[in-house]
Amino acid sequence: MKNNNTFKLILIIVFGFLLRIWYIDKPEGFWYDEYLGWQIAAQDNLWLFFQNIVKNCHTPLYFLYLKFWIFFFNNSDTALRYSSVIPSIFSIPIMYLVGKEIKNYKLGFLCAFTTAISSFSIYFAQELRPYSLLFFLTSISLLFTIKVLRNPKKKDLFLFFIFNTLIILIHTLGIIYVFILLTITIYYLINRLDNTAKKSTIYNLLIYLLFPIILIFIIISPFLYNILTYNSLSQFWTNFSTAKILLTFTDYFSPIQSNILNTPDAINFFLYQNGEINYIFILFGILPTLLAFIGIFNGIKSKNKIIHYLLIIISIFFIYLILISYTGRMVLITKYSTEMYPALILLMCYGLYKLKNKKIRLILISSYLILNLFYIFAAIDSAPKRTRPEGHRCVVELLRNSRLKQDDFVVLTYYDKDKFERYLTNNDNYNFYSINKFNFNYFLYNEPDYKKVINYGSIIYRDKFKEYPNKNIISYSKNNFQNEMKIGDRIGIIYLNNVSFFSNENIQKILEDKNLYNRTPFIFLVFSTIKNSLMASFKDNYKIDSITHAGDWTLVVYVKIKD
Repeated sequence: MKNNNTFKLILIIVFGFLLRIWYIDKPEGFWYDEYLGWQIAAQDNLWLFFQNIVKNCHTPLYFLYLKFWIFFFNNSDTALRYSSVIPSIFSIPIMYLVGKEIKNYKLGFLCAFTTAISSFSIYFAQELRPYSLLFFLTSISLLFTIKVLRNPKKKDLFLFFIFNTLIILIHTLGIIYVFILLTITIYYLINRLDNTAKKSTIYNLLIYLLFPIILIFIIISPFLYNILTYNSLSQFWTNFSTAKILLTFTDYFSPIQSNILNTPDAINFFLYQNGEINYIFILFGILPTLLAFIGIFNGIKSKNKIIHYLLIIISIFFIYLILISYTGRMVLITKYSTEMYPALILLMCYGLYKLKNKKIRLILISSYLILNLFYIFAAIDSAPKRTRPEGHRCVVELLRNSRLKQDDFVVLTYYDKDKFERYLTNNDNYNFYSINKFNFNYFLYNEPDYKKVINYGSIIYRDKFKEYPNKNIISYSKNNFQNEMKIGDRIGIIYLNNVSFFSNENIQKILEDKNLYNRTPFIFLVFSTIKNSLMASFKDNYKIDSITHAGDWTLVVYVKIKD
């Protein structure tokens, strides 16, 4: 029986591996967050490497992990993406052990297979981001949490603290998660133990193990300070909405990933498409999520105290995320709550497994697995097949396929040239200029205090948005490009569609409605204004030579026709 179980687990692991390497080569290249992680980890100068990770908004472990990966393996995009595949694969047997620890090997197989076909896990197994490694560490933490809650042995307590420390070191919000987890676990242990001698032993052991946690906290305090004082326009590209709460769970339990980046404010966006009911989302997004909630609610009804404590831990953590998202300090997207995902898988599988009626149990579990698998294989936008439309290789391909010559001007909006250099060669000698999310305050409106713009930009810039075209942008364009160009010369304007999609007419309508203006992400208004004003600066003496698109990027090439 044991060998048979091992063989079954190996089959599940191999199946999960194949799903994760299917379409792993993303032709669009790395998008910004991936690119930034690689850029930091690939830094040869160790002092600059540590300076960069201190400046980042995440704790440092992932960058160290990625640096070791780059040292030992190939530096290609696909090889780097395997750094996420490997921990994702190791998570499958860990979740088997989680299910086996809480009940038996049958529940273990259900947890393992659910993890293997999880579209959320598959998606991030193909992305150069910390969430795959975070899921792996959190699943191990979950395993030892269960062991400690059941029977607090010294070895298990030690490993419990070690892996929770690693969670702190890899994800900013992991600090909150671990604090909640430690608090509730200690409370549970103290109240569970009746024997005074055992209590004394646990007290001494907890104090002994808390010391390294405190030491780690002191070591990473520079990172924590930067995180708490971190200000970036990147954090304000969408608003809080209750739809994001529901879509967090559809991301976790369904094969449709809707809350990966920028999510519409209303769930109706997904329920209705082109004025018609979106049966695809209802069948493959809502239905699997409802099945998962049936499992979770049935698990809550059980008398298993460990299940109840796990539910309390992830509920407090998620409520905290909702509150800080509501106040505008972060964006409520699914990946930021990865810490609670292994426990959610366990809660769902446990509840479905505990259904008393065998036929209903078989129907619900089979339906959940079949819906997920069918979409993964049949849908063109399933997790392994999804492209990275913001990928930076798209920009380089657009330039190479245009009629721009070497030394022609290229204006990059939203990102600077250094975010494309991985894909540029020595033959790509364009004259690059950039109006990006870290310097736009000097071009659109002469306000050098970036932090002030981040905090009060919608107030400071409101009158500037009314001005069309923006005089500063017109002046910048003429002084830097137009005065240097001769008749027949070309210039390319690169912009990212999903942050600069408003026309000037749209912007003026938004400005007329105070509530609509306050709900509209500042970043969209900024880069739509920049794009519109740049285009306007070329309307008199230039004509459009070509407009080409790749992914979410657009290149507009102008040719000068008169002085």
